[in-house]
Amino acid sequence: MNLRHLLSRKGLFYDVLLPVLRTLGPARADALLGLCGRLSGAIWLPWRWLLTRNLAHARKAAGAPWDEMRIRPRLAANVWRFLARDCMLDRLPDSRVAALFDVEEMCSLQAALSEGRGALLVGSHFGGHLAALHWLYRQGLPLRALVQRPNHISRRLRSQFDRDEPLPQAGFFLRRDLPPGQCVERLLRARAALRAGMAVYLNGDIPWTGPNTRLGRLLGQPLRFLSVWADLSVLTGAPVFLVFCTHLPGGRFGLKIESLGPIVRGEENAAVQRYLARLEAEIVARPDDAPAHILWPCFRPSNNIDTRSRSLAARPSRRVAVLPHS
Repeated sequence: MNLRHLLSRKGLFYDVLLPVLRTLGPARADALLGLCGRLSGAIWLPWRWLLTRNLAHARKAAGAPWDEMRIRPRLAANVWRFLARDCMLDRLPDSRVAALFDVEEMCSLQAALSEGRGALLVGSHFGGHLAALHWLYRQGLPLRALVQRPNHISRRLRSQFDRDEPLPQAGFFLRRDLPPGQCVERLLRARAALRAGMAVYLNGDIPWTGPNTRLGRLLGQPLRFLSVWADLSVLTGAPVFLVFCTHLPGGRFGLKIESLGPIVRGEENAAVQRYLARLEAEIVARPDDAPAHILWPCFRPSNNIDTRSRSLAARPSRRVAVLPHS
């Protein structure tokens, strides 16, 4: 770690502030993160204006009964929690981490994996999404993540990603500039993992163009979303589970794992619509836990879907090749 990085904003946040906060325990660390977020949203006028404007855009698009003035401080607080990713869970024993999560519907996922059917876990950038992935690994699930490798994460999650094992996680990561041949390799590995009875995690809220995408609507915006999870379910018969993770007081998390079942050929579009509808329902219910969907440029209003599709480099984006046939 060099001095220039350490003195940068990210260096100060991830390598100085978060390690200090972590020593205080989950509840106190979470309270201070929230306080810092609220103060930044109240004192820094350009940031306060951006939060208010984007909340108003999202409220209008979703037809939600929000009061921007009441939600804005909570959203500002959760921006800092969102940026902390899963770092507050680092160095805690498994039992302590397990106690921080209120989990719903885990039994259906465990049953599918115990039967050797594999499972597709469709997450998003809502709430504590990386904390959810951290928890899933801590449970000992045979899991691989078909995502871009995240930066600024806990040491525990980094070590999990770097493990040398059959079908290693390193062979599943996506990149924006991934050559087509390597894209096909990733999808073949995902199919192999599912047929071996493992779980494969993907994010379903990634706007993108090209193969394995389908048109959908989120917060009023028509976009093409990466839908490789629906294609993999049709190809392998693996059931789909939707994953939503919200921040709770005291450094805790609420984790929902909802069964969508296996996708039947011809119903891929309907499955994508169901997923997006559920995601939007979560955002409407907890707008303060949706910093990505309210603040990222790719989800902001535009009247031109083609222009939006070409300008998604702001984040998030992935390149995926055509799914191979069985």
